[in-house]
Amino acid sequence: MDSVMTDDANRPVKALLTMDEVVNVLDNAGRMGVTEIAERLDRPQSVVHDYLSTLTQLGYVVRTNGKYELGLHYLELGGRVRDRIPLYQVARPEVQRLAEESSSESVTLCVEERGMCVALDVVQSNESITYDWSPGSYFHMHLSGAGKAMLASYPEQRVESILDNHGLPARTEKTITERAELYEELEEVRERGVSFERGEYNTGMHTISAPILDEEGKVLGGLSVSGPAHRMNEPDVEAELEDKLLSSVNIIELNYNAR
Repeated sequence: MDSVMTDDANRPVKALLTMDEVVNVLDNAGRMGVTEIAERLDRPQSVVHDYLSTLTQLGYVVRTNGKYELGLHYLELGGRVRDRIPLYQVARPEVQRLAEESSSESVTLCVEERGMCVALDVVQSNESITYDWSPGSYFHMHLSGAGKAMLASYPEQRVESILDNHGLPARTEKTITERAELYEELEEVRERGVSFERGEYNTGMHTISAPILDEEGKVLGGLSVSGPAHRMNEPDVEAELEDKLLSSVNIIELNYNAR
């Protein structure tokens, strides 16, 4: 997926910016009343109420017992957008199969959008383990296995542009925060064909990932298998998962290119 790194509006519509602020508050806080939202945004209650009423009329927000929360219309729209993505359509069966063949792992299909990694599909093979990402989750590319796999397949100029825009923020104490260290790791990814994330996104969680390319070598996305560090650290397990991951990537690429 192509990245648009500089797409700020020349004359942004202020009403839409305010609407986005209201939506973000509800997204972060869950259910809230008009007064709470107005205080959070430092805006008049009457203005906030007008936005909430309009969003409710459009189906993007629902009102229950005097409080507001985001509606499921976002889920409907997101599902439609995802269903239109060819990579998702092609990869879905293989993501499911890989998850079924794995044990205590989560399989994630990712793409890059505007320099960020986005989870298109997430399938867990063990529901007793809680993973804090789901379809639609955004995260920085440098701290995710799939993100590093994609970065390793990009031209240097594009990598530089992504890092210039998003930086290298730390999520855990193991997150790579220096460009030189990241470039060194990306070179290792190119040589091996897979990337590893060892506690850089979540402490105690490891990931092995590989890029998905089309027949011209363009990056389509990345596929990851994540699991508890104690299990993923076992040499036999890591080797087995790497083989299964690369096999799944190969099948996805073949099916994508054969469309």
